[in-house]
Amino acid sequence: MAAEDQTPCTKPRPDKAKKRKKPKRDKWGQPIAAAAAAEEPSVEPEKEHPAVEVEAAVQVEKAAEEATAAAEGYEPGKVVASGLPYTTTEADIRKLFEFYGPLQSVQLSRFPDSGNFRGLAFICFESEEDAIKSLELDGFKIGLRYMRVERCRVTATSNKKRKPEFQTDPKKSKGCLSAYVGNLSWNVTEKDLRDFFRSSKIASVRFAIDKRTGGSRGFCHVDFQDDESLEKAVAMNQSELQGRPVKVAYSVSNRG
Repeated sequence: MAAEDQTPCTKPRPDKAKKRKKPKRDKWGQPIAAAAAAEEPSVEPEKEHPAVEVEAAVQVEKAAEEATAAAEGYEPGKVVASGLPYTTTEADIRKLFEFYGPLQSVQLSRFPDSGNFRGLAFICFESEEDAIKSLELDGFKIGLRYMRVERCRVTATSNKKRKPEFQTDPKKSKGCLSAYVGNLSWNVTEKDLRDFFRSSKIASVRFAIDKRTGGSRGFCHVDFQDDESLEKAVAMNQSELQGRPVKVAYSVSNRG
């Protein structure tokens, strides 16, 4: 009986020994193998994969923004600021636009003969989204002038048309009775211009129209009846109309 009583006691011992080998507890009493298995997969993937996914998402979004801008006829992340005072520096422009985001470049347009700033700048942002936000500066007053900010178009024909009008003040050609009038507010009408040049005799007013929007492009040409009227008009260069200093210069070619 004594031997039979001891038999059931010897059988569970191997099982108990196996159970003791599995845990291999640490100093806190936790199984070492289980703790290591729980820690290894939970640390590395959570730090690496989300970062990769976020970076990929940012690149995809940026590519989509650039594709959208190009499809709409705009240069991605680029805006044009015009109507700036001639004394404005690149540092002034950077400080103003960097409020909306990091810049890639700032390019100042200058008169070819003197090299002086002509009030026109191209600002390129690192992000298309930041460039669009900067359009809030449209109409912002700098000194006595109101700046115009718009997205930069990829239109070669429009650039060719603007070159002779904006590069430098042209000299008066023989028989010229027409003046270029720029830096106009969008809502300026023919009546406003006739009132503005009330001391001159006006034959006609020709607004430059944006083919995409049907609205004014911010400049026009005014034909006068006589030379005296033209000279009076040109003498009004930088006079204010609806809060903007108007650019008045001899037209490149005389119509008619």
